Amino acid sequence: MQEVSMSNKELQLFVYEGNSAEPKYVDKLEKNFLGERIAIKCVYDAEIYQLYRQMKDDDFAIDIVSILKERSHQNAEILKDYNRDSFAYIYLFFDYDGHSTMADDSKIREMLQFFDNETENGMLYISYPMVEAIRHYKELDSFQNSTAKCKRGKSLDAIKCPYKEECDTLDECLKEPHYKSVSASDNNPQLNNINHYNEEVWKTLIKAHVFKMNYLVNDSYSMPKNIEAQSTIFEKQYTKYINHKCPKVAVLSAFPIYVLDYYGVEGLTKKLDM
Repeated sequence: MQEVSMSNKELQLFVYEGNSAEPKYVDKLEKNFLGERIAIKCVYDAEIYQLYRQMKDDDFAIDIVSILKERSHQNAEILKDYNRDSFAYIYLFFDYDGHSTMADDSKIREMLQFFDNETENGMLYISYPMVEAIRHYKELDSFQNSTAKCKRGKSLDAIKCPYKEECDTLDECLKEPHYKSVSASDNNPQLNNINHYNEEVWKTLIKAHVFKMNYLVNDSYSMPKNIEAQSTIFEKQYTKYINHKCPKVAVLSAFPIYVLDYYGVEGLTKKLDM
């Protein structure tokens, strides 16, 4: 194990749910908005519910870096010279995945309490309903009220909606396209090509999503005045959208909220030329 040098004191670890979309988005975000960063990236390759269960089953004695090393040969190779103390900050980017067979809103609450500090267990950022929320955007005004169903599975057995037995439109609901298809069609078509995510595109998307977060939490579709905790964002999602007869979420990507937390309100306002 390498000795943690001065340069490693600011080293970041990004943990992704999947190995396809998330790394590509973050790569473009770094190059075209954040600038080059000292960050190690790893993929858990499963839902956040599985990660949390693995840690909980071990009475939280195992840290995230050790878990990642065990998860795959690729992670083991990436992290071979590092341990938990090597990283100053750990960030986890996962989907809400309300349709998952393991999905449980009480578990989300537990996880957001556990993964609530980037210098300790890590900071969990959730995309609602999933990572493709970042491309589900047409223009600023319409994005304010953009929502997506979040408990619908691919079949009657898989559907997680607590109201499915009393739903009059269940058959029609099950025939609706998957959110990945919706986000790719109900949007600005250029957002389907990740190569188009230049600085101006990121400015547009970051502005829209932080406005949306502020609208969700504070009922004001504008630049927030304060940083909001991920647990607060979830509780507002739950109260306003999830805990209803047709469970939905306000479409919201994790990446712009991370950017807001990183720069702070004043710093991001300047970065967005506002």
